[in-house]
Amino acid sequence: MPRRFSLPLLLLALASLALPHAAHAAKAFVFETDYSTGSFSAVNTTTRAPSCDVATVHSDARLRWYAGRVYVVNRFGADNIQVIDPGTYATVKQFSVGNGANPYDIAFASPTKAYVTRYERTDLWVVDPTSGAHTGTISLAAFADADGIPEMDHLMMVGPLLFVSLQRVNRNAGFIPTDTSLVAVIDTRTDTIVDCNPSVPGVQAIALQLENPVTAFQFDPTTSRLLLGCVGFYGSLDGGIERIDPVGLASDGVVAREDSLGGDIADIVWRDAAKSYAIVSDAGFNTLLISWSPATGRKLATVYAPGGFVLGDAEISGDELWVCNGSFVSPGVRVFSTTTDTQQGGAITCSLPPASLTFETATGQVSGVEPIVAGLALSLPVPNPVSTRARLMLTLPRASSAQVAVFDAAGRRVRDLLQAELPAGVTPVDWTLEDAEGRAVAAGLYLVRARIGAESVVRRVLVTR
Repeated sequence: MPRRFSLPLLLLALASLALPHAAHAAKAFVFETDYSTGSFSAVNTTTRAPSCDVATVHSDARLRWYAGRVYVVNRFGADNIQVIDPGTYATVKQFSVGNGANPYDIAFASPTKAYVTRYERTDLWVVDPTSGAHTGTISLAAFADADGIPEMDHLMMVGPLLFVSLQRVNRNAGFIPTDTSLVAVIDTRTDTIVDCNPSVPGVQAIALQLENPVTAFQFDPTTSRLLLGCVGFYGSLDGGIERIDPVGLASDGVVAREDSLGGDIADIVWRDAAKSYAIVSDAGFNTLLISWSPATGRKLATVYAPGGFVLGDAEISGDELWVCNGSFVSPGVRVFSTTTDTQQGGAITCSLPPASLTFETATGQVSGVEPIVAGLALSLPVPNPVSTRARLMLTLPRASSAQVAVFDAAGRRVRDLLQAELPAGVTPVDWTLEDAEGRAVAAGLYLVRARIGAESVVRRVLVTR
């Protein structure tokens, strides 16, 4: 059953993520397709020499990397996960995720525990990728729209939390967006759904301001936020790039809109706060690789415009951006310098047009995190004033025995909110405006005090009735 989130949430560690100026990955892995057959190739990122067609995969697939293995998400009509050894290119495991499930993504809590989105179903699967066993099910049916399916798409791990984009489109009317799109959050330690808005009855997901999220999540280390591209209605400039707070569990608003980027959003790639990248589709359904400014939300330049609806995926490694051109006329992976935005060498080609790729480093689907905390801190309460429930974020600089309590204006203890051994990081703390006996407190000023050892911090809460 879903439960409210009251366990520690680790802060994001910038050094553990794939930052824009990190070293180049040794290999790139490329999925290629002519929409009837699929192939898997590898590329030496230094020499650009391809090892073509080293494995056979489904004609509709996505590639992910984790812990020394390539994971091929074989989608519609195949419904399985294929695990490939990147050294021998042998398929070491292949397992079903349910007939007709149409898997869209896989993300990992550990080498023996992974999660798979199933686009045609209401249940997120938990699997053991080493054995292929189906070990658990998390129902997202409560987040479905009128057609009964939530349309779960991309995944992102942030510490112990799994973020799941839910398109909520009407499959009975051409898959058009019909309601608010969401991001569900799963605590992978308990496999329960996190309540992202305790002020609203029931268990809530993160409500997006834009509709129809279609891109993979990206992480912006300058703001410690996730970015997600939402296309809205295809052919209408109503989408853009939205920013999500993975600690506060809420949307931070729209960073860039499609009318400023020049087309329907199809993919986004984080580089840095000065310049990042996106693939957009213009009014003539020509896909363009553009650079854009996260500071202004506006397009900077068109980097690559091959003509036609042909660009499928872009990924960054070090100071290079690799882009899949799936054209039947001039297919191949193009490599661009992120310093000059110029193409480096010719197209890398094999027998089929490329559609997506990943590198021999952990992809954006799996973000390693460690706590980075300067000192004991307690956030301002939200909302404040408050009439139903207040949330504060407790930040610990180290593993500690922590106490959080509420006092009235005269200094009398009203209620203990938390008393536990906690690891370093962030813990959401909720107060339902009740005293120790469960009775509603009177309107007025209250103090919330957090303490570890000799350190303490106090915040004021104004209760209204």
